[in-house]
Amino acid sequence: MLASPPVRAAGERVLPAFAGFVACFCALFFADGFQLGPLVWIGGIALVAAAATLLLAGPGTGPGLVYLGCLAALAVWCGLTIAWSASPNESWIFTNRSLAYAAFAALGVLAAPGLEAAAAGAAWLVAAVVGWALLAKCVPALYPDYGVTARLRAPLDDWNMLAIVCVAAVPLGLWVARRSRPAGAVLLYAGVVALLLTYSRFGVALACGAAVVWILLEPDRVESLATAVAGGGAAAGAFGVALALPGITSDGASRAVRGHDGWIFALVVVGLGVAAALAGAAISRLRLDPAHRRGIERAAAVAAVVVALAGLAVTLAKASTIWHEFSNPVSSGEIANNTTHLGSLGSGNRWSWWQEAWTGFTEHPLGGTGAGTWQYTNLRLRTTSDVTALEPHNTPLQFLSETGIVGFLLYLGAAGAALLAAWRRRGGAGTALGLVVLAFFLHTVVNYDWSFLGVSGPFLFLGGVVAGRPSVGTRRPLLAAAAVLFALGCVYSLAAPWLSQRAEARLQLRQAHSYDPLSTSVLSLQAAFASPQEAERLYLKALSLEPTNSELWLELARVYAQGGAWVDAYRALTHAYRYDPLGPAGQCGLAEQIRRRVGVRSTCRGAGLAPIP
Repeated sequence: MLASPPVRAAGERVLPAFAGFVACFCALFFADGFQLGPLVWIGGIALVAAAATLLLAGPGTGPGLVYLGCLAALAVWCGLTIAWSASPNESWIFTNRSLAYAAFAALGVLAAPGLEAAAAGAAWLVAAVVGWALLAKCVPALYPDYGVTARLRAPLDDWNMLAIVCVAAVPLGLWVARRSRPAGAVLLYAGVVALLLTYSRFGVALACGAAVVWILLEPDRVESLATAVAGGGAAAGAFGVALALPGITSDGASRAVRGHDGWIFALVVVGLGVAAALAGAAISRLRLDPAHRRGIERAAAVAAVVVALAGLAVTLAKASTIWHEFSNPVSSGEIANNTTHLGSLGSGNRWSWWQEAWTGFTEHPLGGTGAGTWQYTNLRLRTTSDVTALEPHNTPLQFLSETGIVGFLLYLGAAGAALLAAWRRRGGAGTALGLVVLAFFLHTVVNYDWSFLGVSGPFLFLGGVVAGRPSVGTRRPLLAAAAVLFALGCVYSLAAPWLSQRAEARLQLRQAHSYDPLSTSVLSLQAAFASPQEAERLYLKALSLEPTNSELWLELARVYAQGGAWVDAYRALTHAYRYDPLGPAGQCGLAEQIRRRVGVRSTCRGAGLAPIP
């Protein structure tokens, strides 16, 4: 007997849903920060699974198709920027990440499982990440690096990226509490404890905002408010104890101190977790008549308004001080990654980076400087010599600067399609998932989430789940076959830079260059073992790929200086200084020696490269 269309459609969504869950789990636990290796196999899973799913069903229509279309077009546009990029190799790697993220989104759109099932899966994944993060803090052997910097970041290797996962625990915990108040309270509690240990100020603000929006949108306001207070209050207590334990919140703690304080903290976390569960159980037995319920809601609303007005008054009274601290650049030694970070108002140089990104956009408004190349804009425009960055810590601005108005609008289109779909599907699990997706896109405004597969992949998958509504009976075999071939080509594209890096590490430079002909680091290594004439040719070839790379110009100046071609050396040095005025080209050593040889007087800044032997 043939299955009915709805039953068949549900069966067709099992594969992408399962593949999406597996890909999200691998991304959260094994992405290993910026590393290219995990991008190859995790992104490959997503790409092949998404392409294979087209053999079973079409991509559907509506917001899901717009969402997926914008992300796919964004990846293609990033690839096109290679043609004019300041660093074609970096643009290639950035394109690979964008392709992987589009595959995650495609899995979400193609799967489009029931929102209840998707929210349950997301809650389990968030609980696993938060649980591992706290366990690694308690058991030193699981994450020895906490002995150097105590700020919570495992398993994502970045505290801000872990923070956005912890934020997701708030709306998901409040949704879980509808089924089981104790379980929901514990998930919210664990997420907030981990969030506070990341010291992420914007993460805390997002968590509070997510809780408020949930309470405003959902009918069980009193129970949700009580659950948030119970879980958040217990988390604040656990964090207060953590502040008194050097092995938990102090940098540079020895393994013995970490082990001793870890057991104490583990007992505190478990004990207060039990208290949160008991509070959740008590809330589940709460029975209020409509009059009492309305009274509590009004009191909570009045309290919220009073707090908001008080915060606004303080902000207005200290606006100049707040703005000065936020916009004032700091040196690397002044950036605090300890518990004082929560009370700081500084942007950590973000304001300066945002201004640089805007300048980069105004100089190249249509196509930008090339995907993944903002670091060259930063080197050219920075105002401090000891702080550099690869991204401006603002993903929309990064797209604006690197990919121009086209890439920026495609990114906004994807975000808008997902959020519009979430608003239309609000209610229960739809509200929870919508708040998770909203928190992610807001988080990208102050951070560089696009560089982390472990965050962008899973959250964009959930965006596809919210936006996706697959149609029945729309199989397109030719489209599916083409998609499979395209996915396999994308997998090779993901693998080639990684294979090149491995070959480069083994000094198999010809092989490395064959895998990645856009890599200037391979050409630089080849030049290091070549004759002066061959080295000059290799550096000029590298500069044809990256003409604004100050390091390459400086190395070419060294080659010319070693051969006594001081005028050519000075010309190369001038280019190096133009693209990084605060770098080695303006310091003592080689740069000063070249200037003196051609009769140019200058005042060097501190130690630079060693002089010519």
